[in-house]
Amino acid sequence: MKTAKILLFYFLLIIYSTETLLFFFIKENNLTSEDIINKRIEIAKKRRLEYDTRTREEAFLDFKKINKDLEPGFYYSPAFRFEKTFNDARKNNRIIPFRGPINAQSLTCAEDLKYRLIENDKYGFKNSNSIYKKKINNVLLGDSYAEGRCVNAENDIAGNLIKKGFTTVNFGVSGTSPLVALGIMREFGEIIKPKNFIYLYFEGNDLEGLDWEKNDSHLINYINDEYNINYLEKYDQIKDFLKLYSSESISYINSILAKKNKTHKKNTLKVLRENLIDILELKKIKHIIRYDIFNKKYFEYDLDFFFLVIEKMNLEAKKHNGNYIFVYVPHCGRYLSLFKPNLLKEMINLQKIILKELDKKGVITIDLTSFFDTVQNVKQYYPLGYYGHFNAKGYKKISDIIASKLN
Repeated sequence: MKTAKILLFYFLLIIYSTETLLFFFIKENNLTSEDIINKRIEIAKKRRLEYDTRTREEAFLDFKKINKDLEPGFYYSPAFRFEKTFNDARKNNRIIPFRGPINAQSLTCAEDLKYRLIENDKYGFKNSNSIYKKKINNVLLGDSYAEGRCVNAENDIAGNLIKKGFTTVNFGVSGTSPLVALGIMREFGEIIKPKNFIYLYFEGNDLEGLDWEKNDSHLINYINDEYNINYLEKYDQIKDFLKLYSSESISYINSILAKKNKTHKKNTLKVLRENLIDILELKKIKHIIRYDIFNKKYFEYDLDFFFLVIEKMNLEAKKHNGNYIFVYVPHCGRYLSLFKPNLLKEMINLQKIILKELDKKGVITIDLTSFFDTVQNVKQYYPLGYYGHFNAKGYKKISDIIASKLN
């Protein structure tokens, strides 16, 4: 019995010593937001560029002092699932807007360490209201890549297509997946009636986001061909929601900045606690066993449901005598050496499955990896040549590729 206890002790000692060494010497594949910000600042310093070190909350309040009409952005996405206004509306079956604010400015992110203010139209999307006075050629759908995260409207994909003579409405909504895009098509398609519905699919998280969307009691209804909520007739309810959300969001921003020093101390303790839990749970060893030894899949998604949603989008476009165009957007991690070989291989295999199936279904596709895979200096298309969405040059290049297809 004593020998067994000694053996168990040494076994645990070896296991946890190994886990501790792995923790300190094997870098985590997932970058934290703090890692990313620090790296951006380091790059900006090396290049002697001007940069803004304020948090988004600090920048918002500073801009708010000089622009009383500035409002916080809202997106019908998992990122807002813990917001009180959002949850109250879901529980009580009240209208939740796809995006906001309405007829007001909001603050962009700062992946190049520069904040910008953007205009939002009468429906809450990133457009000028004047666009609706024209005959619309294209509707742009999708997540932050369609929206044009972190750049001004004139430098996003829709803005560049407009410069090329394609009147384009930007219905992109950050943090969303195909089901929200289908909902927007259903609610706005009959009114806008564009020639083309262009959907940007991002390989980084759209399938993961779809798992959340299909469990949303409202969004899942858009799978039914006749379902819509007459969104535009609910304008007052949408404004009421955004007013409540704005008040909640600004109160939250004020509260976290008031507690900034205490929060920093708490966050440090939280990180230490989380690291200790990871070691005790043998997170690194389990990861190696699952993915490196047994080759367990990184991605396990409901592809049947994904293809069903895409099929519904294609049919919705045809219902309005328009074309549906599926644009495959690669993750920057492919080109910035951020992925482990096994993960990258699996991502590429998943891409092949998706594009092959869409081809079978007769869906028009544009595969952006066909371009980015051949570029020598791909960093030129990302902010500061580092992790993030595309920069103005990257969005312009994508608009060139899409425009060539439209022509």
